[in-house]
Amino acid sequence: MKSVSPALQSSRAGLSFLLFGPAALVLLMQPTRLSGLDAAAWLVALFCAALLMRFAYILRKKRRQATISNLLLGLLLFFAAERLAGIALRSPQLSSLMPYLPWIQAVTSIALTLCAIAAFPRIQIALAQAASARKEHADFVAAAESSLDDFYIFDGIPDASGAIVDFRFRYLNANAEMRLKINREDLYGKVLTEVRPYMISSGLIHHYREIVRTGVPFVAEIFIDDDRIKATWINVQAVKLGDGLAVTSRDITARKQLDDQVRYLAHHDQLTGLPNRTLMQDRLNQAILRADRSKNKVAVFVLDIDRFKHVNDSLGHSCGDALLVSVSNKLLSCVRKSDTVVRMGGDEFLIVMPEVKNLEDAMQCGLQLVERTATPSLLGDQEVAVTISAGLSLYPDHGSNVGELLKNADTAMYLVKTRGRNGVQVYTDIAS
Repeated sequence: MKSVSPALQSSRAGLSFLLFGPAALVLLMQPTRLSGLDAAAWLVALFCAALLMRFAYILRKKRRQATISNLLLGLLLFFAAERLAGIALRSPQLSSLMPYLPWIQAVTSIALTLCAIAAFPRIQIALAQAASARKEHADFVAAAESSLDDFYIFDGIPDASGAIVDFRFRYLNANAEMRLKINREDLYGKVLTEVRPYMISSGLIHHYREIVRTGVPFVAEIFIDDDRIKATWINVQAVKLGDGLAVTSRDITARKQLDDQVRYLAHHDQLTGLPNRTLMQDRLNQAILRADRSKNKVAVFVLDIDRFKHVNDSLGHSCGDALLVSVSNKLLSCVRKSDTVVRMGGDEFLIVMPEVKNLEDAMQCGLQLVERTATPSLLGDQEVAVTISAGLSLYPDHGSNVGELLKNADTAMYLVKTRGRNGVQVYTDIAS
């Protein structure tokens, strides 16, 4: 049913008084019989009573106006009953009771008065509750409409067994309306999964059913990318409301992007974009765990650009930075996707190669790294050729943990430096 406007409700409550006045006057003054002109008066009173009943029904959700209409209707029926009693007592069959008519009217009047006195406190309470409910509803609407979050209320849809299987839109605020890009009036009464098929494909409808079944609230961060909401992270909080739900959601895409950026910066070098020492520790530990399961080896290379300080001092820091980026790209072009190239700081790099079968394979990779890096790099308008010195250690041959592997590969790298640079050295040769 369509809602009735407050102005129309007030006008109908006023019409209740206008109908009651003439009808009561007609009943109290005119009809003494059920025929002729008196019959017309009865018809007028009956018509007014019927309209009062209609207004009471229309205004049934507005307790104050409905109570007034019902009281006026009750009084009108009482007057009609008294008038009918008077007519009946004038008949030959009941004429003997005519002397008692004043007493009958007095008793019925007293009874009506006592009923009114008894009902008055309840009417006052009902009116106070109705006023409080209206205020609470107005406060709720004001809070919901001014909220920066999306807010929804859903009514449950039960199956044949009574279990809630889906939901209907009952209310959504302005933010939710903008989020879904649809007029909210077009959504009221619609089935949630029909409007948002994503609820089924994402499994979110299952969580909503569980909320109603168990009463346990649901809080989650969900990524949505469908025809209505594009690539958006949403924080969803849903609670049970009767046999339905109250759902609050908030767009947290910017926060998630910032978190990802902070996480990236915490684990990557800002100049080259390579993983840093923190991420290297995790990658190397994971590679060692996989090697233990697969019975393979892990190769660790520590690499240093030869005479980098001379290039940095003679060509400037900007060229030095460009050289670091160029070397990092060359290293990346030599390794597999499963390998990790790390900038440890300054001109020092590290490479973690998991799932290496033997020392010969690792040594071959090291030679390719040295050869590829030696190709000239274009820095600005001039070419610069640099070399690298690389040290290699293998897990578990040259160390049982991250610290030992890094230390031994570093030792091997410095041996290359002392022997003229531009080469690769395995730690096992030093030990022997």
